Amino acid sequence: MLASFELKIPPVVVFTIALMLTSGAAWLDILPLPHPLRPLGFVLFIAGGAIGITGVVAFRQHHTTVNPYSPHKASRLVDSGIFAYSRNPMYLGLVVAIVGFAFILREACGFLFALLTFIYLQRFQIIPEERTMRELFGEEFDDYCQRTKRWYGRND
Repeated sequence: MLASFELKIPPVVVFTIALMLTSGAAWLDILPLPHPLRPLGFVLFIAGGAIGITGVVAFRQHHTTVNPYSPHKASRLVDSGIFAYSRNPMYLGLVVAIVGFAFILREACGFLFALLTFIYLQRFQIIPEERTMRELFGEEFDDYCQRTKRWYGRND
């Protein structure tokens, strides 16, 4: 049953829903955060965007698909640049941006929506994509997984 949700909802839609829910929670003033944290939010929001865009640019430079519906159309495994530090920088960028947005709007509920986005992406986007990458690139992908963590970090 859960497998039917794999690769169905575009990550950008999940991101947009999380932002809308955070906005609604802020409007209702559910769990307000202190005002001094807002500048951190702008930094995180911009950093999240930069991380995600860097991933998209890397895929474009290597002439492979950025379409989240079609991981089977990947023409090569990108493991350099930002992909040397995260196997999923575009998704990492979305989650970081949601956290930043929570700080900007001063609404702690945004952290919950960031967590839910993280969980959704992990289960319904990343795991199926990695299954496909393993089928397409075999040992090369396994070696990459040994070197680079799924979300952030190196295994050196």
